[in-house]
Amino acid sequence: MGMITEREVDRFYAEDGMGHRYTVVRRQDMIVFRPLSGSVRRIPGKVRYSLVTGEQLDDRSDGSLVIVNDATVLHKVET
Repeated sequence: MGMITEREVDRFYAEDGMGHRYTVVRRQDMIVFRPLSGSVRRIPGKVRYSLVTGEQLDDRSDGSLVIVNDATVLHKVET
């Protein structure tokens, strides 16, 4: 039987078109599988993005992110 846990895998900064900076958190589901025999396996699952404030983000094919509630487009900032 498997159990799904979530873990933070990354934090980075992103900016909108007006220069406002946001902290983005990348989380990933980990499926913990414990077979009847053998060792426990952790299988990476779905990746989700949110702001540190908890607002959800959608990722786009061009690599940008969009705040779900207000459609603000964010681009990753290299530090």
